[in-house]
Amino acid sequence: MTACLPRGFTLIELLVALAIAALLLVLAVPGYTTWMADSQVQNGVQSLAGGLRFAQAEAVKRDGKIQLVLDPTTGSGGWSVQQTDGTELQGSHFAEGAANLTFVTSPATLTKVTFNGLGMIDTKNADATLPFDTVDVSSSVTGTHPLRILVGGARTGIKICSTAYTWPDPKACPP
Repeated sequence: MTACLPRGFTLIELLVALAIAALLLVLAVPGYTTWMADSQVQNGVQSLAGGLRFAQAEAVKRDGKIQLVLDPTTGSGGWSVQQTDGTELQGSHFAEGAANLTFVTSPATLTKVTFNGLGMIDTKNADATLPFDTVDVSSSVTGTHPLRILVGGARTGIKICSTAYTWPDPKACPP
């Protein structure tokens, strides 16, 4: 005669397994939230930097003035590349995956930058305002790494750097 062996799990074994799974989940959620927020910051910065590069390239291609207009409204903002008469060439919204992001320009409250036919930044926009030269992008989620976009000026081109690092780290923003 063969002995009948029990099959399956006991209630105690099942409860222990569920407790371990719940503990691992509780430990993983904060790290996942921070990782997702950092990804959103990176996506927002890449989108805006891509728009700036597109505006610069269009100005050179058309041998004329092209401006990027930034709408830094959290949750519904975006950017658009326009001719100086307001004709939109390309645009993007930050709402997709970036609802918690904050975009802060420097000098404060400026929202436009105009490139001339040589790809250089004009000292004044078409509406006589000054162009912005940096944009700080951060998330409202604690523990995330803010990023900065440097636009022209003494620096050439468009550079993405991190304010969380110090110079001379290659990820840091230059002094």
